Amino acid sequence: MEGNSESQDLLVQQEPSGGNVNEASDVSDDCHDSSEQLSLSPAGSSTEAPPSYKPEPQVPDIPSSSVTHDAANDNCTYNDSPEREYCDTNNEAGDSYGDGECATSTNYGSRIGHSRGASQVSSCEPSVCRMSGRDLCHSRGASTDGSTMEAYPYSASESRRGTYSEAGTLPIGSTIIEENMQGWDRESEKKLSDSEEVGTTYSRKLVSFCDCCQSVLRSQHELREHPTTLELIKYAFTCPPHGKVGNFLLWLLIGLAFWGCLISITGEEALPGGNFFSLIVLYVFAMLAGEAVKYIGLPSLLGSLVVGILFSSIPGINVIGSNLDHSWSAALRKIALVIILIRAGLGLDPVALRKLSCIVLRLAFMPCMVEALTMGVVSKFLLDLPWSWSLMLGFVVAAVSPAVVVPCLLKLGEDGYGVEQGIPTLVIAAASMDDVLAITGFSVMMGLTFAKGSTTWTVFKGPFEIFTGIVYGIVFGIVCWYLPYREKKNRAVYKLLMLFGLGSLAMFGSHKVGLESSGAIAVLTVAFVAGLGWRKPGNEDAAVGKYYRFLWEIFQPMLFSLIGAEINVMAIEPSTVGWGLLALIVGLTLRVATSFVVVMGASFTVWERLFIAIAWLPKATVQAAIGSLALDYVQQSDSEPDPEDIQRGVKVVTIAVMVILVTAPLGAAAIKLTGPKFLARKPSSNSPQDSETTV
Repeated sequence: MEGNSESQDLLVQQEPSGGNVNEASDVSDDCHDSSEQLSLSPAGSSTEAPPSYKPEPQVPDIPSSSVTHDAANDNCTYNDSPEREYCDTNNEAGDSYGDGECATSTNYGSRIGHSRGASQVSSCEPSVCRMSGRDLCHSRGASTDGSTMEAYPYSASESRRGTYSEAGTLPIGSTIIEENMQGWDRESEKKLSDSEEVGTTYSRKLVSFCDCCQSVLRSQHELREHPTTLELIKYAFTCPPHGKVGNFLLWLLIGLAFWGCLISITGEEALPGGNFFSLIVLYVFAMLAGEAVKYIGLPSLLGSLVVGILFSSIPGINVIGSNLDHSWSAALRKIALVIILIRAGLGLDPVALRKLSCIVLRLAFMPCMVEALTMGVVSKFLLDLPWSWSLMLGFVVAAVSPAVVVPCLLKLGEDGYGVEQGIPTLVIAAASMDDVLAITGFSVMMGLTFAKGSTTWTVFKGPFEIFTGIVYGIVFGIVCWYLPYREKKNRAVYKLLMLFGLGSLAMFGSHKVGLESSGAIAVLTVAFVAGLGWRKPGNEDAAVGKYYRFLWEIFQPMLFSLIGAEINVMAIEPSTVGWGLLALIVGLTLRVATSFVVVMGASFTVWERLFIAIAWLPKATVQAAIGSLALDYVQQSDSEPDPEDIQRGVKVVTIAVMVILVTAPLGAAAIKLTGPKFLARKPSSNSPQDSETTV
């Protein structure tokens, strides 16, 4: 059927229903939109034009997923359906130009054809839907007045028919569309309910997990102004880790990482029974014991020392001490000694020495020399030692301990005790010089004790070693004035590394060339000379002293635990302890008396002079550093060691450890108790600082 040029009808041709599927025939009918009338006709019939009014088209929402667009054919798309065939062609009117698009969508034998015509107004986008058992052809045209007219030629089955609007819109109340949409809704609702149920389950698990995590968060547990002990403990274990628990976890992780590296590199040496494993266990327990001792107001070095003694004396755990390699133990103690000597050399401030003039010199030299000579004479007769060994023991015992004295005096200075009289500064400055004198005297006596060769060489070896150490220190100390250069970034770090390297070279190299006594003197000299240059304007770096203080905090537990591991309580002779304690009492008595006398010329009261004498009691650092050097030298000598020398070395180490155990806690307690009572208090903002921090 054809349409004329003025009024054109849309033809919808129905195929007879049958059992076989026939190919769709070519469609020669043209579908045109008339600008004046709309014709909607089933197959084989025609109807009158609809009324003139044009209600709004009611187009149901059709899911885009059900639309199939095929723009391959411009005029018509065929469907092999046995039911129907529709075609929607372009408008051939002279004033309307077709932009023909044909699209097909099949579902239960249906096909949809769509064409679009354009006139004076822009064409609308094609809309295509899929329906079950129903064909829909949508033709859109434009009238001359600009209004849009749409027609939906439609052929329904005999069993189901829909009612169309007068404007030719989609069938109103179409049961099939409604059924399909209801099916889509039910399927969507089912999927949505299933997803919501799964999401709810996961949400509940996540919420419960988050609630559990929030219960241990620090932000959820704020401390009150006056918390109880239980609240403090509970707060300490909240997350993220912080405080002492955080520090413990931090060092635990670092320690495990380094231990794993040692196992990977050294193998059995880092496993139980090996040297590195014993060193690690000893160091860890020394640190823990040191922290525990601090809580009762005693120096942490006592805890480290006791740990070393226990791991060397108690059956069952003494395998830790027995598995230590003596060469490694001696090397680590020498490194600790290098750090002590560098700190002592940097702490010698010429400005402070000139201000305090002869008082510092008298306090530094006279008590040390009196105690050293007293111990030498007494131990010669009480302990049956040769003169060289007894005098060497005297210098070991005579040194005062900066590790105990300096923190106690700094605390008193911060509180204002003795600041006006300069007592903390006086004692701290004299302590460094006291250590220098004791270490120098020990080095000289050790060189004379183990000197080999002619008598002439034995006589001149001591002065030669002192001269060699001083020259080494002056030369390389001056080099440190200019290197690293001032424009160098991180100069403090390079100063630390350079000075530590030069000091270690002097300490270990002196033993290789046979000048054992020159090592300690060289380290002291190079630190002192370098400090002179680093105090000049533009060259100072306060961080150097802080770095060495940090290094000392690391090596202090190792030093005292290793010196303690040299003592086996079960093997100590009671006579050695008894006579050694008596010699110590005699030496300390004369030392206190000498200290009280040498400061009489200054403007100090009797109580202040008595406090200075008491502050000169504690001993620990130098005794731990040099107490075992003689024994190490005998054990590491190339020739067969003399059993008598080994026995003498053990006596020196035993008395050195005994001196630490007796004087360190008593001296620290005496300083803390007598300081507030014997010293005048005057709060001052200029609290004394460790002189090495000015470097």
